Amino acid sequence: MKTIQNYLWMFALIALLPLTGQSAELDRLAGKWAVEKKTEYGEKAKYILEFKGETFKFWIQSLEGQTDIYAEGKAKVSTVGDLKVLLLTDIKGGESEDNISPIYDDRSIVYRMGYKSLTLATNLESHREEEPSMDTYKKID
Repeated sequence: MKTIQNYLWMFALIALLPLTGQSAELDRLAGKWAVEKKTEYGEKAKYILEFKGETFKFWIQSLEGQTDIYAEGKAKVSTVGDLKVLLLTDIKGGESEDNISPIYDDRSIVYRMGYKSLTLATNLESHREEEPSMDTYKKID
């Protein structure tokens, strides 16, 4: 009986290991990240990404601080070979935090973390009309 209990505990720990790895990786992403770049309309803007627990928030703001686009949802981390992939799901978005609705469009973003930097490779999915891009966000919080 004791042997069966030991195997059950070992199985439970092995089953939970991937969850602790994901949690640790999300903890590393925690905080606010920002990059200044041009929008699809050619205007300079600030892109801000915030991770807290298993959630994310995203803003595109004018350089004056006015929010043009806002989104929020759930964040998960996955590993494919040597690549780390950020999975953003249950996304709601709109023109402001008070004006959002479901988007029904999950995102898979390849990323790499450095010292106070987060490099994201976006729009790599084959069904995206937007051109793929790679941006390096700096930690601001």
